[in-house]
Amino acid sequence: MGTQKQSQQDQGHLFRDFQIRNVKKMWPLVTLLIVILMVMIFMISSYSRVKSVTVSGNEIVSDQQIKGFSPVKKGTSLFAVWGKTDKLAKSLKDRSMRMQSVKMKLVHFNQVKIAVEEYPTIGYLYVSGGYQPILKSGVIIKGKVLNPKAGFPVLKGFKNPKKLRRTIKQYRKISPPVRAVINTISYSPTKSNPDRIYLQMSDGNKVYASISSFGDKMDYYPSISSKLKVKSVVNLEVGAYSYPITKKQSATNTTTTHAH
Repeated sequence: MGTQKQSQQDQGHLFRDFQIRNVKKMWPLVTLLIVILMVMIFMISSYSRVKSVTVSGNEIVSDQQIKGFSPVKKGTSLFAVWGKTDKLAKSLKDRSMRMQSVKMKLVHFNQVKIAVEEYPTIGYLYVSGGYQPILKSGVIIKGKVLNPKAGFPVLKGFKNPKKLRRTIKQYRKISPPVRAVINTISYSPTKSNPDRIYLQMSDGNKVYASISSFGDKMDYYPSISSKLKVKSVVNLEVGAYSYPITKKQSATNTTTTHAH
């Protein structure tokens, strides 16, 4: 009787050992199945998708436009966003010439924040039917506006794209305070100077300059204009000199200023 009981106990121990060994062997598979099940549950839940997209820093390009350009939208799978925000931000930046920089990040697990910095407008190109904004990057936006903002010059008469690009490149060199007092920049060539341009200033003075050098020379304008007693023509084509606009004054009152 004792031997039979001992035998049953031994068999019980062997069976438990067998079960333990099987559980240990099966545990990695069970764990994997649990993980797969949890991932599947997560994927079909709302937590696996972008809950919201918010935009900040934009002034000209609307929130709606940026969200439309963005490869990440409300409902996008988080698997398409994790570890890829820099690449996605670059993709968004490339969609609009107005965007100088774009940063994208995930916050609160499933919310996307997009921070943009736009190229500011530095002037306008006059074309038939309106004005095309010129950005700080040098890009001309094809879309037209009917009324350009005050404080930005209007470029006129530039039929040659190469001369226009050179003019914009030089104009970008001018300091913002000087830019702010330029009303218009017109292409005004002569036989002796096919690169001549004419600038109408907001203080009433007129400036003649060359495309190739006016970007550097215009920074002398404040010191030149401060010495003028009447509305004058300032010529920056070769050196720098000025004379009153009216011929009558011109005969008696001529001011000469040299740029350094």
